[in-house]
Amino acid sequence: MMLPTTSKDSEIKDGENRTLIKIVERPTFILKTREGESRAVSPSQRNGHKKDTDISSGAPTKIPDSIRMFSICPEMITCIKFMDENMQLCENPIDYLSDQQDFLVVGCLGAQGVGKSTIMSLLTSHYLSNIFQVQDLSHYESDATNCTTGIDFFISKNRVIYLDTQPILSGLVTDYSVCFDQKKATTDFVNTDSNLELQSLQFAAFLFSVCHVIIFVQDWFIDPNLVRFLQTAEMLKPSSTTIMDQDYVEYYPHVVFLHNKVELQDFMPTIIDQMKEFYNKIFSSSRLQTHSGIDMSHYSIENGLNLFLIPSRKEEDMIFCENGKSLIDKLRTKIHGVTRNPMTPTVLTEKSWYHYVSKVMEAIKKSHLSSEYGRLMP
Repeated sequence: MMLPTTSKDSEIKDGENRTLIKIVERPTFILKTREGESRAVSPSQRNGHKKDTDISSGAPTKIPDSIRMFSICPEMITCIKFMDENMQLCENPIDYLSDQQDFLVVGCLGAQGVGKSTIMSLLTSHYLSNIFQVQDLSHYESDATNCTTGIDFFISKNRVIYLDTQPILSGLVTDYSVCFDQKKATTDFVNTDSNLELQSLQFAAFLFSVCHVIIFVQDWFIDPNLVRFLQTAEMLKPSSTTIMDQDYVEYYPHVVFLHNKVELQDFMPTIIDQMKEFYNKIFSSSRLQTHSGIDMSHYSIENGLNLFLIPSRKEEDMIFCENGKSLIDKLRTKIHGVTRNPMTPTVLTEKSWYHYVSKVMEAIKKSHLSSEYGRLMP
């Protein structure tokens, strides 16, 4: 039997229903709020989100500034002329330089045909590619000129500047009398051999002033005349300090003795020890940095002699000694990791280094020491 419901009971039930509806509507309202995040927002809200995004991404957007600066510099695919045989600085290289300070300059010295350009091309990470033109039989058959005249320039993506220099003490170099912008009565050089030697010495002294690392390439055991040449070039190096820079230590580069086209027997420990003993004695009083640990060891040796041997490409030699490519990779790694001492009391950027180069060249041309040395030569 059903009992009749009173109005009070109906009110209670209606109130419960209303309460229930409210309870159900509450999560529905919350869900709508979540869906509202994807709806159109007001301009003020939109700006607020953008501002938060700018703040959160503010730090990373400043980092690529240097990267954008590099992208402005065109990428090089081959070398260009840095300085001609008359020691005149070319202007094109500055187009490839930036205003950042993290760069490395590697120069190369050696006699004719020892493989300087080949070594420099391999160091650019483009293995077996001729970034720097190498000498072949055609250079002897055509006009008997050097493959490299003056100084060639190449800068890699990781901001390493390579300077490949014309052969030192080469009879194929243009007469040196035009290298000085002075009267003949002032220089008074007559002997062609003396002119060639002085030209080579000034190129070497120039590299000693503007490079972090110098690779001195030979293609046989040791040539005492070339070693004496290095010592003389060190003497002719212009000073990078003034009276105002009393706290600054005079700059000298790292020098790596690289023996190219080495035969199998020269890799014997006794032969290598003889080389080390010779270099240690000859350069014991030198200010050139010859003991920077740039050697063939798999680990860094503190104060180790900078000595590298690259094998000849004869098949029988490649079998028994370490592969030439792996040695080049090791040489590149150790050069990139070398300490980069400041060349001047003020920190240089790539572009300011270029302007410093110009000043060094002018100082060498006007050096009284070079002129006096030229007069004393036989």
